[in-house]
Amino acid sequence: MKNISKEAEKVLEIIKSYGPVRSTEIVKILNVSTKTAYKHLSKLLDEQLIKKTGITPKVFYSVNKTIDLDLILPDKNDNIIEQNYIYVSPSGEIFRGINGFHIWCQKNNFDFSKEKELFISQFKPIQKLKKNELFSAKKIILSGKKTMYLDNIFFSDFYTIGHFGKTKLGQLVYLGKSSQDKNLIMEIAKLARPAIIRIIEKYKIKNLCFIPPTIDRKIQFMDIFRKWLNFDLPEITAVKIPNSKIPQKTLRKLEDRIINAQTTIAVNPSQIINSNVLIIDDATGSGATLNETSKKIKNISTKNIKVIGYSVVGSYKGFDIISEV
Repeated sequence: MKNISKEAEKVLEIIKSYGPVRSTEIVKILNVSTKTAYKHLSKLLDEQLIKKTGITPKVFYSVNKTIDLDLILPDKNDNIIEQNYIYVSPSGEIFRGINGFHIWCQKNNFDFSKEKELFISQFKPIQKLKKNELFSAKKIILSGKKTMYLDNIFFSDFYTIGHFGKTKLGQLVYLGKSSQDKNLIMEIAKLARPAIIRIIEKYKIKNLCFIPPTIDRKIQFMDIFRKWLNFDLPEITAVKIPNSKIPQKTLRKLEDRIINAQTTIAVNPSQIINSNVLIIDDATGSGATLNETSKKIKNISTKNIKVIGYSVVGSYKGFDIISEV
C-alpha cells in the first residue's frame, strides 16, 4: 500500500466496497467529520488510488483501476502504445496508453506480450501509409467505383485497427460526440489542427466548409471543433435539411448513402465561391457526404476550383459503415 494512513485505508476500503460512492456516504459510514473525510479523499486522489467523477454537488469516488507498470518489463514499443492507444471500459472510463492496453488484455483474457507484438505489427505498416501525418483516402472512399467530385480526401487516422477496435482518434471522436465532452473535442482539435494547416497551405485553400450534424445534440461536435481549430477563413455554409428523417449512419448500402447525401445536404447557391475549398467532417465511412457536398460546391463555383475533403477519422477498408458516429 502506498504511503497513506490507516484512516485513509478505511476510506479506500469503503470506496472499494461501495463505489462509486459520495463523500456524504463515507462520512455516515465512518462517523467522521466532512473535513476529515475530504482530507483522506484528497490524499487518496494524490496517490492516484481513487478517482472522482461527476460535477458538484454530485461527485462520486471510485477505485482507480490502474496497474503496477513496474511489474511490466518495458521495451521499445511501449512508447508507441503509450501515445497511440486508448481503452474505454463498458462503464465509460478512459484508460490511456500501456495501462489501457493492459486492462483491455485482461478483460478479454489476452496475453499482454503477444497482443502488444501483434498491435505493433499492424500499427507500423499502416503508419507507413501516412505522409505529413495524413492518409490520402481518395482511392478507397465510395469503394473506388463512383464518380469523384473531390480532388482529394485525407484522414488523420482510421477509425479502427483490426481486432483492437477503435484507434486513439477513433475513440476520442466517438466519446466526444456521444458524451458531448468539450474537453475531448478540444483535444481532437489540437491533434488535428497541424495536419489541416498542411492541407490549407498545400492546396492554397481560401474557403472552409464544415459538414452539418446529422443528429440534434445540445452540444454539437462540429461547433466546438470549429471554435478550437480557430481558422480565420471564410466559410461556405452547408445545411442539413430539417425534415430529413433518416440519419445517413443508419443506412447500410452505399447507394442509399449517396442518395441520402444528395437529398439531405444543401449548399446555398447564392454564395460566391471562386477559390479552393476544404470540406471538414468528423468521421467518414463511404465518403458520400463529402463527395456530394463537393459536387454542389463545384456546381456553384464560377471558376475551376479544387475541393479537398478532410475527416478526423475514416474507414480503413474502402466503404465501411461507421454507424456509431
